[in-house]
Amino acid sequence: MKKITLSFNVLAAIIAVTILQACARTPATQCATPTLTPPKGSGQPVTVTIATATMDANLRYTLDGTDPSSGPSPNGTVIPAQSGQVPAPDVFGRTLKAIGCKTGMSDSPIASGKY
Repeated sequence: MKKITLSFNVLAAIIAVTILQACARTPATQCATPTLTPPKGSGQPVTVTIATATMDANLRYTLDGTDPSSGPSPNGTVIPAQSGQVPAPDVFGRTLKAIGCKTGMSDSPIASGKY
């Protein structure tokens, strides 16, 4: 009987590669949560940039306290790109809520910031 001995580092590397290969094959089913820059207000008018890491996703945002959504009854203003800006006069004193949306994927979790 032949005995094979692996060091801990080699075994850890094999496991890591196996996990990474499995993750690379799993397609994303939900858009990434948008980022808001800056993440919250500073007590003065600011321009807010909304972005998502999901390639070719659109963004929707609201300023009236309702949740943005896509689908058959969409809600919110559309930014037809992976990122865009909301003008300072529109955001000041309000809560901005944003989602990422893309055909074939579920909407992202809602990002929110008080400005």
